[in-house]
Amino acid sequence: MTLKRIVVKDTGSISAGSYVDIDYAPEVTLKLKRVVAVETTANALSLLFATFYIGDVPYFFPNVSLKVFDPANPTPVIFDLTHPAGAKLIMRITNNDSTARRVLLHFIYEE
Repeated sequence: MTLKRIVVKDTGSISAGSYVDIDYAPEVTLKLKRVVAVETTANALSLLFATFYIGDVPYFFPNVSLKVFDPANPTPVIFDLTHPAGAKLIMRITNNDSTARRVLLHFIYEE
């Protein structure tokens, strides 16, 4: 497979104890291969949790720490998920930390 695109979504500031939903719907069918999470102030990702859907299908049960998607993770999670054209990917990021946090989420797709 060939790298098709990298989609970057900025969560903006997520207040302590709050959450934000991000979404993306491609115009063509793609294969999601990886998600990489980068905390903008280099804080740990372990207290940020995510739920994840493509369309109405959940993939995390019930959620997962964003630490799993840290680019420094020696064993990155590799997906092979079809993301159909027009289907909405929805990821909710919940901040269980005591300070506001901001994350850049990178969705890496292949054709």
